[in-house]
Formats: sequence, structure tokens, C-alpha cells
Amino acid sequence: MSDNTIKLLLVEDQQLVREGLKGLLALHDDIRLVGEASDGAEALELLAREQPDVILSDMRMPRLDGIGLIRALAARALKIPVVLLTTFDDTAAFDEAVRAGARGFLLKAISPDTLVQALRDVVGGSTALRPLLTERMERAPVERAFAATPEPEPLSPKELQVLRLVASGRSNTEIAALLGNSEGVIKNHCSAVFAKMGVRDRTQAVLRAIDLGWI
Repeated sequence: MSDNTIKLLLVEDQQLVREGLKGLLALHDDIRLVGEASDGAEALELLAREQPDVILSDMRMPRLDGIGLIRALAARALKIPVVLLTTFDDTAAFDEAVRAGARGFLLKAISPDTLVQALRDVVGGSTALRPLLTERMERAPVERAFAATPEPEPLSPKELQVLRLVASGRSNTEIAALLGNSEGVIKNHCSAVFAKMGVRDRTQAVLRAIDLGWI
């Protein structure tokens, strides 16, 4: 077996869909399924004995869904990238996934080749937030007023740290507790980050940072 084999944990509550995904992934020699779970809680139990390179998870599941799984991984300091699959092209769900720290967010209607390439990209350190993200911006370019912003001013190490915590879905209060600062200091850092990046809110900052390869 190649050293480049991708070890994958599959999380999907619908058995028929899970079996279909397993059959698809089995066609690719560089992807090896090391475990499967019916929800995020079961996935966390599997992680006690398996060390996947990437997790492919449905977004909406009982008990612990894909977003909850990402947050649980962050709370346990487990840096395993998660690619979320969703049935619906939901803008709010996309924004929620990005804020939580999903490295991939894809519609179940994508082609098998697109899915497999997305897994490879994410394991390689990239993100797989398209084609959904591209389609969103084509339909509503006003949502990213920062798209034409020139290369932003570099962030300080502390600002970059705050930005990455913002991208993980943490609130200013949680970030303040983690970094040992007051909430007011964190708000000031966020304001400075937004100003440097030419964005107006947390979601835009995360999207822009992904584009720039900062997170």
C-alpha cells in the first residue's frame, strides 16, 4: 500500500447513502476507509483508536451533527480536517460551516470525481468550499464586497491568532478566555483585522482569509 494513501473516516446516518459512498471510495486506490459512523458522537468514539487523515461527514445528523463534530474536534485539539456534505444549497448552512472551521463544504449532487479530488485537496492542506462558494458569488457578488480589495496589510501574529479562532467558530468571549485577554481587547483585534482585510464582518473575514491561504 502506498505511503500516500489517504485514511478516511466516513460519518453518515443514512445507511444507503453510506454504503454508496463506501462503494465509490473503494474505486480509488489512494483512499482507504478506516472507519464509519452513523453520527458525530459515534465518530468521536472511533477516533480513540483510529487516526484518519480526513473525515467525510454529513452535515445534518441526529445526536451530534457535522458542525458539532468539528467543534468537538477543536475542543479536543484534534486537527483532523472535515469535509461536510449537504443536500441543500443553503447559504446559512455554508456560513455556519465556514465559521465552525470546515475545510470542505460540498453538495451531495457533485460528481464522484469532484468529491474524491476535494478529499485529496483537503488532505494536501487546501480547502474544498467550491463549487458551491463560486456559485454563490456568481449569484450574489454583493455579498463579497471585498473581492476587489488589493492585497491586504499583513496581520500581526496576535491578529492572525484571533482570526483563526474566529474561523473555528468561537465567540469573542471564548477567544478572550483562551488568550487571557479582556473581551474588549479581542473586539479591538477583530476590528483591526476587518479594517486591514477590507471586510465588514466575521464571515467575510473568514472567506477572505481562506482565499488568501491564511487559514
